[in-house]
Amino acid sequence: MAIPLEPILNSSGGDDRATIICLHCGQSQPVARKAMTVVCKYCHKSLRLEDLPIKDYQARRSVETCGVVTVEKKGQIVADRVLCGGMVIRGKVKATITSRGPVLVGPDAEIKGDVLAPTLAVGAGAILEGQYRIGYAETPQ
Repeated sequence: MAIPLEPILNSSGGDDRATIICLHCGQSQPVARKAMTVVCKYCHKSLRLEDLPIKDYQARRSVETCGVVTVEKKGQIVADRVLCGGMVIRGKVKATITSRGPVLVGPDAEIKGDVLAPTLAVGAGAILEGQYRIGYAETPQ
């Protein structure tokens, strides 16, 4: 699986600013490179910017970050939805996944739920249950 993850945080020159795309409204906006959270200036929703490693069992209503969610081998997410900038799955996920970046699924991973992403890479032996919409043209909601 040698697909590079294209981060949702894009460099904008050599200064301390970056550009993010809101997970909710799809609008881009500049933010400080070291910011951990911001409020979208268009839809006024809070956005988490850092990467999120999942190393154990976590049950949540929603997992949202503009960064990359990484579910380790012993990690498990049970949620209504996961909104993220990209996702790497080596463990188990039971949720509806909407990703603005690639979703990489390891060979021992398990996904139960629908996935909406621009690209999907699946290792041999992974278990996938749900509907998959890959390479969408419009912005996900």
